[in-house]
Amino acid sequence: MYYADRGPTPLSPLDWSIPLPTLYSEEVLRQPEPEWTGERWGVDGRPVLLLTESGDDRSAWWPVAARLAEDLAVAVLDLPEDGTIGDRAETLAQFVAKMGTRAPVVVGHGRAAVVASLFAARYVAHGVVAVERALDAPGGDEDAEAALAEITAGPRKVKCRYLSVFGSAPRPGYAAWLEARIPGAECAVYGTGDRFPHLSDPERFIKDVTALAS
Repeated sequence: MYYADRGPTPLSPLDWSIPLPTLYSEEVLRQPEPEWTGERWGVDGRPVLLLTESGDDRSAWWPVAARLAEDLAVAVLDLPEDGTIGDRAETLAQFVAKMGTRAPVVVGHGRAAVVASLFAARYVAHGVVAVERALDAPGGDEDAEAALAEITAGPRKVKCRYLSVFGSAPRPGYAAWLEARIPGAECAVYGTGDRFPHLSDPERFIKDVTALAS
């Protein structure tokens, strides 16, 4: 169903004039094998992992991360560009194991949403937020097609909370299609008309992620 400081580097012409709240804590994360980098914002509450789409600058997540860190343990991650989507999901699982035992909310934009969704199918997640990525859309390559098939029709089902966020409405019937494959999944259309609804309407996005993490 549908229900309607630091200067980050923007990925689209958005309004960055809104001041960021005070950052509680930041820890630069580096792991040589497998290689990934990121920042940790906040240490208390349920883990929320914000995944960057390959080629994008993870600093675009910073305005969202700073606000979410008021109540949640947030990490902004660049996953390795090499390897398959399954490899990235495994890398993410290794990071989650290092963080602790509490199941995370995994948030991905674009192709990173496929990584987040595959992680939830293979491992334990509290929730997934997929931004601007319909699971019935063409994958674009064999790797993505295989990952999407595993997510939507594989033997291991996504059993956690699942929210799909769009700037404009997806195709008619997508919400029902998604809910049939991921029971309880919801779609939220922000009406921003762009590929970055999480940045164009950050207050709504933060409210939705916080509710999912509860």
